[in-house]
Amino acid sequence: MKIMSERQQTLLIADDHPIFRQGMKQVLEPTLWLRIVAEAESGDSALTQIRYLKPDIVILDIAMPGMDGLEVLEKVRPAYPDMIVVIVTSYDDQAYLERALELGVNGYVIKDVAAENIVQCLDTVRRGEIYISPTLGGRVPKLPTFESVELESLKTLTEMERIVLEKVAQFLTSKEIARDLCVSFRTIQNHRAHICSKLELKGTHQLMSYARKHRELLKSS
Repeated sequence: MKIMSERQQTLLIADDHPIFRQGMKQVLEPTLWLRIVAEAESGDSALTQIRYLKPDIVILDIAMPGMDGLEVLEKVRPAYPDMIVVIVTSYDDQAYLERALELGVNGYVIKDVAAENIVQCLDTVRRGEIYISPTLGGRVPKLPTFESVELESLKTLTEMERIVLEKVAQFLTSKEIARDLCVSFRTIQNHRAHICSKLELKGTHQLMSYARKHRELLKSS
């Protein structure tokens, strides 16, 4: 993803705590390239406003009344693949992080450090990188550019592995890919493991970042 144009980017903040929303607004309002257009206090309200306003960037809490933030992300991502979605949450559990990354989140920020990290996070994700709070391991290592060595690496993938990688770039989960390709979930997990091994990628977040960064070249390869 390229850095967005010079026009102001619209932002929606979804969190069930009004004090936290107000705090985020105070931190982000001085950012000249951002314009906060809406707030939501529940997952259902966030989803409704996302569909109506189509903001460029969404900040989502996980624990909200009704639909939680990950459910919102799961519904939003297929319809708006280029929308930037950042989770800001109290959950510092690795399982939540991995699930968010699998669903296609752009950033994952822990609330305890949100005031200090959110601007850096948004600057990072708008460049097409993935940002993770330092308490969870920090920023995802930036992958090298797609040069001749990487093209040779791509050639080591089988046709099925390239198809799976393309679908990862579309923010599809392993279950969704398995359904699309009429194979088992375990088969897709094996393909993902083989892709990571061949491309020397470690973990779900690096696989997603690689696939998204090079999705156009994947289509033509």
